[in-house]
Amino acid sequence: MSGNKCLSMISVLLVDDEPVILDIARAFLERHGEFSVTTVLSAQEGLTMLQEQSFDAVVSDYEMPVMNGLAFLRAIRENGNHIPFIIFTGRGREDVVIEALNAGADYYIQKGGDPRAQFTELAYKIRESVRKKKDIPPPAEHDHVRTKVITHLHAIKDLVAQLQATELTPGQEPLLQESGAHIKDLLNLFGEPRL
Repeated sequence: MSGNKCLSMISVLLVDDEPVILDIARAFLERHGEFSVTTVLSAQEGLTMLQEQSFDAVVSDYEMPVMNGLAFLRAIRENGNHIPFIIFTGRGREDVVIEALNAGADYYIQKGGDPRAQFTELAYKIRESVRKKKDIPPPAEHDHVRTKVITHLHAIKDLVAQLQATELTPGQEPLLQESGAHIKDLLNLFGEPRL
């Protein structure tokens, strides 16, 4: 449990040109008192803010006018700043994901779908990137639980694959597809590669 105490009040710089997204993300992240969120509406404002104040992590949209999220990330890295950086965007093209990770992004999260799951994933990835940066080992029980959950998810995934190989009724196919999508999302949440 002491791992989480070391991370209390993670300061996050949240950059998005849509005020509604900023408000929702800040409300979700700050609701449990674990994150302190500062919001700005452009990458240029983000660069200024990073010069004036220190943060534990940056979360940035990709598509923004004048300077997009990748240009913002490159500008930060060129200044020698290795702050954890998460691209949080509605754009899901694979080439953008690869480019973001190659430019030094810690994680890439796609907006859309269930807001609770999306913001839970965002909070988890912020925590993980800050923990790794600060070299804080996760609590022992965290690793044990994570391993068990991933093992069970892979087992369920295999069962779904076996069921899909059998003759299904028209009503079963959409349920299995949805189950597969949920399993894939959970594995991604735990940092497992897409399979």
